[in-house]
Amino acid sequence: MRKTMLPVLLSACALAAPAWSAGTPIADCVGVTDAKSKSRLLFEGKTLMSVLLMLEAKGEAGFHPAYAQPASKCIYENFEAAGLPVQAIYAPFDKGAAPTLHWAFIVSGPETRELLVLYDGTASLLAKKDVFYLVEDRDGSISWYAMFRDQPTYAALNPIVISILDGSAKPLATVHWPPGEKEPVIDAYDTSRIK
Repeated sequence: MRKTMLPVLLSACALAAPAWSAGTPIADCVGVTDAKSKSRLLFEGKTLMSVLLMLEAKGEAGFHPAYAQPASKCIYENFEAAGLPVQAIYAPFDKGAAPTLHWAFIVSGPETRELLVLYDGTASLLAKKDVFYLVEDRDGSISWYAMFRDQPTYAALNPIVISILDGSAKPLATVHWPPGEKEPVIDAYDTSRIK
């Protein structure tokens, strides 16, 4: 049975499409320390569904995580995961209405991958708490691996990123939009964790 997303009840805010450029040099971070936060995970289905509905409202052509470009960003750390080099890129927390980039984990290798940590102002307003999520758009499938109810620390994000790359992490939800269809399809929705 095909699982489809709920009809769009929310209007989406206008967003700039991601414009990550691997060719643009990024300086190392200087004086940046990890956030002081409890990095509390969030498993609310209504919050995740609001994010999915706002994404669906952008239509097939705009169906990808988008965010406002940060005013600045820097390389926080280079590390290796699953035998691949990873660059952790930090952007200062910006509490905007549109989703804003807070972290990007750029994975080099046979396939370049981008794991993004976004703050979502609209979802935060609806949830009445800050909402951050770790998301990846890979080959047209969008997966949410974690949601946080406050600003996540790098120390909390790093092991999640490593588990995604080594294949041990399972997404909270994964969706894709089949070409020419009227709506996206939910491929995975972890009811054991999402309440």
